[in-house]
Amino acid sequence: MSDVDQASFRRAAGQFPCGIVVVTTSDGHAMTVSAFTSVSLD
Repeated sequence: MSDVDQASFRRAAGQFPCGIVVVTTSDGHAMTVSAFTSVSLD
């Protein structure tokens, strides 16, 4: 998994006003959520 720079993360998060997010992992697990938040940019 590669790091995401701060500007790219802010741009992506800023383009998501509301809706559904599908969170996936590299080993085939996933879940659907109706809200999400960033824990840290560090």
